[in-house]
Amino acid sequence: MKLSEIIGKRVFVIYDAKFLGTVHDVAFDEKYKKVLGFYFFDQDENEYYLKTQNIFGIKDYITIKNSSKITSNFLLDKPLSPLGKQVVDINGQDYDILNDVEIDQNFMVQTFITKNQKFSSSKIMHISHSIIVAENAKMQNFKPKKTKQNEEMLNNLTVSIMKMDDVKSSPITLMPPKITVNSDILLGKRLAKDILGKNNELILKQNQIITPKQVIIAKQHEKLNELFYSVY
Repeated sequence: MKLSEIIGKRVFVIYDAKFLGTVHDVAFDEKYKKVLGFYFFDQDENEYYLKTQNIFGIKDYITIKNSSKITSNFLLDKPLSPLGKQVVDINGQDYDILNDVEIDQNFMVQTFITKNQKFSSSKIMHISHSIIVAENAKMQNFKPKKTKQNEEMLNNLTVSIMKMDDVKSSPITLMPPKITVNSDILLGKRLAKDILGKNNELILKQNQIITPKQVIIAKQHEKLNELFYSVY
C-alpha cells in the first residue's frame, strides 16, 4: 500500500452500512517505522482518529466493524505525514521532495519514494523539517559535543550568579522563558482566509468561526502562527 493512495479514502462502517468521512492525515510512531492510525473529517467537519488495529480492510474504502472503533482523542504528540518534506543525504545530496511512502499489511513502513529514487526505511536516519538519508550512520555521531572550555565558562557563570547578594527573589535561569501563543484569544473569531495543511489539503476554511477543535487541527499541522495572523 502507498500512503498517497490511503489519504483521501473514505471510511465505511460495516455495521451501519454508511460512510463516516474522508482520511486527510496519518499518525506515525516517533521513528517513522510504523503507521499508528489515520485522521479523518466527517461531513460536518468534525475530526476523528482511527487506529490501524481497528481497521477491518482497505481497498477502495477503509472499512471498520462499527463506530465504536473511532475516537475523538487525538495523538497530538505523534508525527504526521512526511509527504512533501525535502530528502537530503548526509553528504549534501538533494533527492527532491518525498512523494510517497510504502507500507505493508501490518502498517510497517517499507520504502520512502521521491521522484527518481526509492529508499528503504532502514536508510532513513532522521525525519524532522526534512528527511535525512544515510547508510550505517547514527544520529548520535552528529550530536554537538560540550567542550571543556564551555563547561568551565558555564561553571564560572553559575558560581558568579550564586555569589550575587542582591538577587534574593526568583531563581535565576540561563535560558529565556518559552513564548507561547494563548489560543484562547482565537476562540470565537473568524478566519480571513483558507489555511492548508502539511500535505496542501484544506484544513480550515475562510470565514470559519474558530473553536477549540480548529485550534487543535492548526497545532497538528504546525499552522498555529498562521491561524493567529489570519483571524479578525
